[in-house]
Amino acid sequence: MSDFEVARRQKQEPTATLLVRFIVCFAVFLGGIALMAIGSIGDGGSSPFLFVGGIVAVGLAFGVPMIGATER
Repeated sequence: MSDFEVARRQKQEPTATLLVRFIVCFAVFLGGIALMAIGSIGDGGSSPFLFVGGIVAVGLAFGVPMIGATER
């Protein structure tokens, strides 16, 4: 098993910063879901690119909050 733990911060970030980060990541997540939906039902040549862009957006939405996490 992995001993992954989120690194404790010496100085906690302001609540407004954490809230804005959460809202932005949630919006990116929902946008990624929408891109995957549009890419899966689209008939144009850009459909695969939209779908892959949605996958990347969802991955970023999960990855951005993990900045600063370390493995001990």
